[in-house]
Amino acid sequence: MKINPWVAARRSLKRPHPRDTSGQRGGKIPLVLAVIFLAMTAAAAAPPAQGTEAAPGGGPQESEAVTGPVNFDRAVRLALRRSPFFTKSSLEIEIKHLDEKDIKYDFIPPVTFRTQYYVDQPTDVRGRPYSLNFVSTNYNPVESYFTLQAKKLLTQIAVLTHMQVISEGIQKLGKMFLEMEALKQAAARQEDLVDLARQNLSFFQNLLHLGTVTSLEIKVAEQELAMAQTEKEHIAYSQNRLRDSIQAFIGLKASQPLDLDYKDARRQVMGTFDAGKATLEQAQAFSYELKIVALKKQLQNYNIMLAKARLLPSFFLGAQSPDPLASSSRGLFFSVGLEVPVWDGFKRLRNISRQKTILRQFEAETNEKGITLTGKWQEAQENVRAADVSRKSAQTQEELAHLKKRQSEIRDHSGGEPLSVYLDGRKGLVEAQKNAFIKALDYDLAVVKLRQLSGDLDASYVDASSYQQ
Repeated sequence: MKINPWVAARRSLKRPHPRDTSGQRGGKIPLVLAVIFLAMTAAAAAPPAQGTEAAPGGGPQESEAVTGPVNFDRAVRLALRRSPFFTKSSLEIEIKHLDEKDIKYDFIPPVTFRTQYYVDQPTDVRGRPYSLNFVSTNYNPVESYFTLQAKKLLTQIAVLTHMQVISEGIQKLGKMFLEMEALKQAAARQEDLVDLARQNLSFFQNLLHLGTVTSLEIKVAEQELAMAQTEKEHIAYSQNRLRDSIQAFIGLKASQPLDLDYKDARRQVMGTFDAGKATLEQAQAFSYELKIVALKKQLQNYNIMLAKARLLPSFFLGAQSPDPLASSSRGLFFSVGLEVPVWDGFKRLRNISRQKTILRQFEAETNEKGITLTGKWQEAQENVRAADVSRKSAQTQEELAHLKKRQSEIRDHSGGEPLSVYLDGRKGLVEAQKNAFIKALDYDLAVVKLRQLSGDLDASYVDASSYQQ
């Protein structure tokens, strides 16, 4: 037969008959057992902690392969769902949400239960040989309210910090895509240089048989070929290493296949962004650092209110049974208490002044962050302008190399110049092409940084409100 714990507790709290001797030595203690039984029942019926639940599904797991081509847009969305580089700041948001729940439950003061059983009892004790004591901790509802508001601000700061990590991660991923395309172009140009170095070596080897060149020139040609092949291997190694970095960044294991689509990476990463139309005001409105320091100022205002709230008295509740050694009375007697610190060396008053001073520090930090952001913006714009000048200069050199190559072709066909001059002309063009796309890469990287500062890069992928749940 099942026993209702609430009925058992109610029966145990009934005043016993005056002749009841169950409270004497060796007697039963049904009230204690009932309370313990109630605590065990409540603990067993309590829902599991939210933090122990498995993470909800919805995104691909680590063991799942990613099929099909992965362009920049898809790579960003995969990284947002599974990148290990975003895990730490994301988990910090969950911790802050749990802190909020802790403070919400603090509006109901914690209650401590204490019981004491007398094993050795005086012979004249007639009551039950144990005492019960329920007491709450000191409770200040004003302090609990401002503490909750402060915890909510800390959650918002954690969200903004996570957004900042994501912003920097998207920028990093964009740079890697641009570098992958640049390395592909470099590999193609380097293959041309290897072919030209091989043709140059064959030309000098033929001349050596004719006795018109020395072995020293052959060694120079061989060294040029070896250097070109070494550079080709270095580019291939850089491609593999960068691919591995992208794979790790988006949360794929090294053994999992990845079909990267970085064709026309500049269009993928830049979108419709116009560096000439970006403004400092956009960067200031977007800056996570300015938003975080603004929240810190608001949080500090709550800390000031908390410091003032600690000047208020706190109260506590209690329910206690009489001491069986001092009284034969039975039952639980409820009480309300008030606690007022009388002397603390003016520490609470000084803490108010301290918190106000810290607020002034945050105000100074706001000005400092604003100046720093302005400096970053101006530096980014200057880098874009300087990279644009270098890019245009490299394009001009490439056009000049095309003309020289054409000139060497004409002379080669007319027999006015040896083959080595024609090969040098082709080599000069390939090197000019390599320099041109390297300068173009520098320009693109500078524009990506400017786009990230303006907030345009994050706008297509990140919704901060989704992390406020």
